[in-house]
Parts: sequence; structure tokens; C-alpha cells
Amino acid sequence: MKKRENRQFEPLVLVVTTVVILLVLSFTGAGFKIGSIETRKVNLLADISVSDKPVTAAVAAAPVVADTVLTKQIQNVAKITVPLDQYPGIIQFGTDSSGGLHHFFASLRQLGKEKKKVRIAYFGDSMIEGDLITQDFRSLLQDQFGGDGVGFMPITSIVAGFRQSIIHSFSPNWKEYSLLDAVPADHGLGITGHTFMPWFSDSENDSVTSGNESWVKYTAVGRKHLNKFGSVRMFYGRSDGKSALTLKGSKPMPLTGNAAVNELCVCQRPVQGFTCTFNCSSPLNVYGFTMESDSGVILDNFSFRGNSGMPLTKMPFPVLSGLNKYLQYDLIILHYGVNVVNDKVKDFSWYEKGMTEVVKHLQNCFPEASILVIGSGDKSTRIEGQYITDPSVPVVVEAQRRVAEKTNTAFWNFYQAMGGEGSMVKWVTGDTTYANSDYTHFNPRGARRVGGLLYNYMIGEFKKDKKAG
Repeated sequence: MKKRENRQFEPLVLVVTTVVILLVLSFTGAGFKIGSIETRKVNLLADISVSDKPVTAAVAAAPVVADTVLTKQIQNVAKITVPLDQYPGIIQFGTDSSGGLHHFFASLRQLGKEKKKVRIAYFGDSMIEGDLITQDFRSLLQDQFGGDGVGFMPITSIVAGFRQSIIHSFSPNWKEYSLLDAVPADHGLGITGHTFMPWFSDSENDSVTSGNESWVKYTAVGRKHLNKFGSVRMFYGRSDGKSALTLKGSKPMPLTGNAAVNELCVCQRPVQGFTCTFNCSSPLNVYGFTMESDSGVILDNFSFRGNSGMPLTKMPFPVLSGLNKYLQYDLIILHYGVNVVNDKVKDFSWYEKGMTEVVKHLQNCFPEASILVIGSGDKSTRIEGQYITDPSVPVVVEAQRRVAEKTNTAFWNFYQAMGGEGSMVKWVTGDTTYANSDYTHFNPRGARRVGGLLYNYMIGEFKKDKKAG
């Protein structure tokens, strides 16, 4: 039998050969091309080398050069008629009292004259989950205009474990539908993008002491404006009249409403916390609770991870308008964009069209409310070993500005307020770190900074509006 050759050095030879080839390609700036497939340029030393040339990222004919102003090519692709750096503040579209932020500002002015509430619905994606950004924006507004409370709360939440503005727990036997699901016609989504259904029994053999009842518990935290619940209300859908809610230590409260949305006053005096148990004999849609003072600014956080904003049209008119009957929103804020940003996409007209329909839907559901569209913040992508502004960010921002213009609402150029092109890199790598290493999301310090930025821009616009009024 022929002796088998010793091939123990072959893997080493293969690795060395591969490294040499990649080094050659790195210095020549070449890539691979096999048929119609072409790879990016190879740079094996990208992580340790420092380039003295500006890094350019290309999307079709739309390059962005790091740490420079927007190029004319980007402006052409985005159809930007006025450079984005000329929109650093809040722009109000619409000249009459129904446009821009005029209704919201008029409501704020009334707070100084009468005891009333001014309510804000702040919709967003993972940027605001856990009450990030919104808890600081809310606190600053309540410092200025009065008000207490965390506002609207869902029944269950994937961020309950790290949210700092309330202590929230719930039983595991809740069923829910959300914006991501095919929702049955009899389970219309609520304003959180969810509808929650407690465990129910239609059997006489299941007693109320069986231990299967769904429950939810909320506890106030020891922070300014959040250390008590001034009053508590619950909102739910049509009931068979046999279901009930029991507040720990109290008698059952029957749920008899037969409208698309019904209100139950759970507590009308300040409390530090409460636990509610549901005893239901048929499916019941529960939309959530509100915990708030009887006057001042109330801000509701409606975060939904991974949301582009466009699915908001899945929340039906009867439910949203039914909730507005009780909540009476003065301002709707739409804070989206990072889940749309994509350097492979050239045209965002589909997003502009979709978000225009979202705004029109919300205007129909909340006819008195002003609407503020917040442009996407900066988001970095890694090209040739360096993080730079994703080339599609300014394109998405311009699409969002046009949505506001078409719908006579208001627009805040958050991208420019952050510092414009290359700002996310600075927020991540600066002496003070304001964002996470994903170059997309803010840490708590950064979220506090964003909440303060929005407040300052809002108050600046309010003062101008007040003088004009």
C-alpha cells in the first residue's frame, strides 16, 4: 500500500496565500468580479489604517463625504430644493389656525387662564421605547406648564423591565394582537398599536378563585412628576356586560360598555400604585390605563420597536376617534425614520406617500390636534472601515419634510439639530458618549439631551407664536 503523504502544512500554505492575495488587492484598491457579481473593494487593513482622504459612500449617483456639507448630487437625488441646513428649527406649514402647531400653542396659552389638560401623543419606534426621550421632554413641559403623571400605559410591554418612569408588571396569560399581526375584525387595535385580551372563561365550572385571572400592576416611582397617580382610568372595547375589573381590596367594578371604546374610572384620588384583576366570561379588548393629574401637560409614549410609522393606518378610526373622545389630544408627534434608512435604496417616494396617508388618517381621527413630524436623526453606516452618515439619511429627512408640507403640519429637522452630517459618530465617540455603539440608538444620557433639544426648539417656536398671536 502506498504511504499517504503528509499534508499538515497545506492549510497554512492556503491561509498565507489568501492573506497575500488580499493584501495585494488592498493596496491596489481592487475587488473581485465573477460574471455579473462584483464585490466591494478589499481593504484588509481598514480597521487599523487611518486614511488621509475623505471617505465617500455611494448610493447610485449620491455620494456623501464625511464631515462635509451635503453635496449637490445628494440634493438632486433627494429632490432637495433648499439645503437641509437651512431648516435647523421647527417649520410650521399652513397659514391658518388649523395648520402647523397653532392649535397646540393656543392650548398651552389657555393653561395659564384655566384649569385644563393639554395632551400629547408621541408615536415612535425603538428610539423612544422605555420612555426614553419622552420622559425628559414630558418632565420639562410639566415643569413649565404644570401637570403630573406618566400618561397612557399599555397592559403588557417588552420594555417593562427597564422602563424608569413607572414600575410595571403583569400576568403571563394576556393575549394580544399588534401592528405586526393579521388582526381579526372584532379586535381593533388601540392607540398603542396593540389590543390586549385577558383570560376568560365561559364555563360555569371555572370560579373567580381559580387563579387564572389576568392581572396588571402599576407602581409610581420616586421621581418628580411621577411619584403618584393623580387619577386612573381604563379604556376597553365592547363588553358582554358580565365581565368585571377588581381593584385589589375593593369590590368588582362591572364592565358594561357597548361602544367601540368605553371608559372606566378606576381611581379618582391620588394613589401610589394599584393592581387590577379581570374576571371575564367572553373576549374583551382592553386598550390600557391612564395615570395623570387633572390639569397641566400630559404626554403619552407610544413606542413600537422596528416600526417605520406606516403601519399606524392599521389602527381603525372607530377606536382612535373613540379614545380621542376621552383623551382629547392637542398634539400628535411622529418620530420615525431609522427603520427606513437604507443605503441600498435610491428612491423614498413610497415612504413619502405612505407617511402622507398616515398623517391624513391621524388628522381624521384627531381633528383638533396639531401634528409634528420629526425628521430622522443621523445614523451611521460602516464603509471601508469607517463610520459615516448613511447616505440615505438626508433623503429620508427630505421625504419627511415634504410629508409635513403636503399635510399642513409641522416639521422638526432633528438630523440638523443633532449636528448634521457625521454627528452620530461624534455622539458615539466624543468625550461624552451620547449614543450606543450601534451608531443608531441613544443611551439614557443622549436621550435626555434629545428631549432637551426638542423642548428648547418647541419653546422657541411657542414664544414666536405667542408674539404673533
